[in-house]
Amino acid sequence: MTQIETFQKHEMPPTADVIVIGGGPAGTAALWAIERLAPGTRTVLIEKSDHLGAGSSVASLENFRTCWPSLCMARQMQRSVEVFHHADEYLGEGAAQAIALKQQGYLFCAFTESQASALKADVAHLHRMGLSHIEYLDADEVAYRYGWLGRRVIAAKYDPVAGWLDSNGLVHCYARCAQSARILFGIHDVRLCVEKGRVTGVQTADGVISAPRVLIAAGAGSVGVAQTAGLRLPVVLRPRQSFTTGWRHEAFPEHAPMLIGAAPFPHVRPEARTGAIFGWEYTWRSKRAASSAVSNQAGDALLEPLYPVEQLKDARFPSITLSLLARQFGHHDGEGFASPRYLSSLRHNIGYYVYRDGSVAYRTDAEGRQRPYDSERAIIDGWPGVEGLFVSVAHVGHGIMSSPAAGEIAASKVLGQPLLDPIFSQFGLDVPWVEHDENAL
Repeated sequence: MTQIETFQKHEMPPTADVIVIGGGPAGTAALWAIERLAPGTRTVLIEKSDHLGAGSSVASLENFRTCWPSLCMARQMQRSVEVFHHADEYLGEGAAQAIALKQQGYLFCAFTESQASALKADVAHLHRMGLSHIEYLDADEVAYRYGWLGRRVIAAKYDPVAGWLDSNGLVHCYARCAQSARILFGIHDVRLCVEKGRVTGVQTADGVISAPRVLIAAGAGSVGVAQTAGLRLPVVLRPRQSFTTGWRHEAFPEHAPMLIGAAPFPHVRPEARTGAIFGWEYTWRSKRAASSAVSNQAGDALLEPLYPVEQLKDARFPSITLSLLARQFGHHDGEGFASPRYLSSLRHNIGYYVYRDGSVAYRTDAEGRQRPYDSERAIIDGWPGVEGLFVSVAHVGHGIMSSPAAGEIAASKVLGQPLLDPIFSQFGLDVPWVEHDENAL
């Protein structure tokens, strides 16, 4: 019997040194990192589902990349990729096999001269940051390397270090490495216990666990956990969809990189041997969430999650995504991404992506006015005014790819130890803006 299997057999422990709320990449990575920084720390992770990685990870494309224009994000991803590349060293023997790393790259495609110029400028900026491995490919180079794409692609930005992995394998590797941790499944009605400005543990439907430090890392569920102590997390939630097919058109090879089209950036990569997985930054709307009590001013995000999230699926999403790709790559009815075979057998996925809201993501203009923007940065920090309470939220769909470094940042905060890289302080609540933290795709 493995360690993961025995976790469900344990009774509720009365005390812990640290409680982690949430069994996704953020929570399990924090367990792993706490054990590495302070072996023997009695950590308890509580998860409402009956297994790890049950939240938004199910809608993820499980990708990772290094071509981030803001320095703090680039460093976070570089550190995470280092862990992925040396998985057996960091995550235990057999981890490399478990996470099944595929480093097939990201290919950002340009179909017009203006798009090509923008990609060229992106690459120049990334080189100035020290990311010299990112390549700009002109039309001849694209045709030489990726002739199967067709003649519509006239330029590309290529990240050869990027790829994808098995997120389920990753979260279980984190958990197995946390030898001093206990993981409890099926834990409901979690409430923070706060007395005289400091956290004292959590109360659940199954009992109370006392602890001087609590980390909230429950994705969209973090909002409700914080509310139990009268706290409002400065985040908004956006449902994000993806879909997986068991069929892939013949010209799209198994060794292909992740393809990212032009705005609005539909993306796709090979999945398994014969399938593909698709997504894009779909501007979500739903009549089911039209109330001003739950939607933000723009109407494209929620202040609180609606459950089950499956009710927010847009049945048109797969066909719209395929239509976008077919139009950009020049595929006509019945060919390429315009083939109806893609729609014949697919799995439609949905989960919440959590973003900073405008109160902690804004730029101040010359007149002193605050201009909110969509930030790519997570919030990994202590909560002001409540000693011992920490959050690791707002991972914006990058929770899997950034999880090693995010876990280390969270562990440093929880344990009161220095950050691995000083620039990681920019994931703090009190940093509303960093350079190039907009339109990072």
